[in-house]
Amino acid sequence: MELTEKELRDRGIRRSGQEIEEDARRFAFRVIASLPTGRWVAEPAGELSSGEAAVLEEGGLDLSPSVAEEPDPLARTAAKYAALLATALTTREAAGLLGTGESRVRQRLKEKTLYAVKAGRENRLPAFQFEGGKEVPGIGEILRHMDRSVHPVALSNWFTLPNPDLHLDEEEEKAVSPREWLLSGGAPGVLVPLAEDL
Repeated sequence: MELTEKELRDRGIRRSGQEIEEDARRFAFRVIASLPTGRWVAEPAGELSSGEAAVLEEGGLDLSPSVAEEPDPLARTAAKYAALLATALTTREAAGLLGTGESRVRQRLKEKTLYAVKAGRENRLPAFQFEGGKEVPGIGEILRHMDRSVHPVALSNWFTLPNPDLHLDEEEEKAVSPREWLLSGGAPGVLVPLAEDL
């Protein structure tokens, strides 16, 4: 259900529905990001009776306290997804940034030369596609070859994390991300086979 601007004004709210939605998205991201990941139990054996602990240890389960717990992968992915949406551009914002109309942005989404995630009924274009007020050079060519069934977080990670197959200089040992490769003037064609393997 969407409230019209008149309904919002009648209730004393001077913000648009879109601004309220944006605030809610940011709030949800902050809440999710502040939550602890996983179930933290300092002493696992303390959660069980001595008989239960003895049976489990006899069966090979280690009930000693964990020294360093890794964050829950599902919670980590949920937080990254919330961050991806919170920093993504609306179709209108992307059109303004690209100096084109919203219909052209929608057309490029259909052509698969831009990437969006659905947030309700609206498209959100993740920020990894843009840099310095414009589109990352050559990204459209890469996006065209990407499998759209890949999870948005996996796709974002692929673009933004170092890839061991990419180096700006043959003598340089430091790997760069596909995004850095494109921003440094690297040929998009080098990334196509890597993108197709994702």
